Amino acid sequence: MKNVMSVAFILPFLFGLCFCHNPEKSFEFTFEEHQADVENWYSKRVASLKAEEGWLNLIGLYWLEEGKNLFGSGPQSDVLLESEIFPIALGIFELEEGKVFFTPKTGGIKTQEMEIEERTLIFDSDNKISMKLSYQSLRWNIIKRLDAYGVRLRDLEAKEVTQFEGIERYSVSLDWRFEAKFIPYEPVRQIAITNVLGQTSQNPCPGYVEFQKDGQNYQIDALEEGDELFLIFADGTSGGDTYGGGRYIYVKKPKPNGVTTLDFNKAYNPPCVFTPHATCPLPPRQNILDLAVTAGEKNFGEH
Repeated sequence: MKNVMSVAFILPFLFGLCFCHNPEKSFEFTFEEHQADVENWYSKRVASLKAEEGWLNLIGLYWLEEGKNLFGSGPQSDVLLESEIFPIALGIFELEEGKVFFTPKTGGIKTQEMEIEERTLIFDSDNKISMKLSYQSLRWNIIKRLDAYGVRLRDLEAKEVTQFEGIERYSVSLDWRFEAKFIPYEPVRQIAITNVLGQTSQNPCPGYVEFQKDGQNYQIDALEEGDELFLIFADGTSGGDTYGGGRYIYVKKPKPNGVTTLDFNKAYNPPCVFTPHATCPLPPRQNILDLAVTAGEKNFGEH
């Protein structure tokens, strides 16, 4: 009787062990639970795109020259606002040895709730100064890319926001949700990441995420962002159904056993899909998969 009970206990345990550690798929969710999880993620994704700091309202990116740069809708503007509903001259940006000052030329320009009335330092990366300015529906701030300084301009009432109807996606499928293994690099490696401007920078890579599909192993070098890993990848759909510059995906940092969940149903488009005024990083060569990932977001627009 004792032996029978032992076998009865061990067999289901072994069966369950094999079932739960399939290297290709994660069975944590039922299809319905998985569908709900992805749709919840997608709802938040759409909300973030339409938010004030989202990518749909981005209407301009202007690289500053050293010295004075006139900002407005007038034809003499260096930072040209192509709209007749805003003033000819909104103000002057001054780039001086890595610092950016702004002098208003019209009333109503604010930083938070305070109106700016005189020349003001709005950006100094060395001293961690970075102000966001506003005028009616316009918002702008300074960004730095290597040694270049640009004005990132938004219009909260842009038609890209008001007319947005969502992003076409592949059907949600558990076939593209994996139990993946994080393999650390010891020591951390530096990998080259090039952006759409052609600028290349070295970025610390703590390791790679490895998963298995149809009996083949694939790996993606990861970047670290807080409690998550950020993956920039391209695949067999890139340049066809999906954006030619690749897609992005976040995964949680691994559990103590090195396992994490990689769900390509949450693969999403870079900002450059929605606006020509973004500076998206592109997939490094080693992250171009010899695999068609038919999951996640498809291409959008004409950018």
